[in-house]
Amino acid sequence: MHRPTVLLDEQLFGLDEYLRDLGWSTTKVTPGITDDEVVNLAKDNKYIVVSLDKKLLSRCRVMGIPSVDLGLEVQAKIVHESLQRIITSQVRP
Repeated sequence: MHRPTVLLDEQLFGLDEYLRDLGWSTTKVTPGITDDEVVNLAKDNKYIVVSLDKKLLSRCRVMGIPSVDLGLEVQAKIVHESLQRIITSQVRP
């Protein structure tokens, strides 16, 4: 199965190396380009957008562009779940 390319927004530079290690093809937005340009780039190339920018992600959803939200709410949930696993693994009956 062919995996689509992941388009990383500016704030996520550095994540590309990890995703490539996991078998994903990645590309990064050019610093300073507009949300219009990001949306058009993703649409024209069938990219999946990964961003922290809620407005950009909302525009992607409206345009039918697959996207992944890595905003603070998502990060907080990941941290919370990780902390819960640590606490649970330390509690011995």
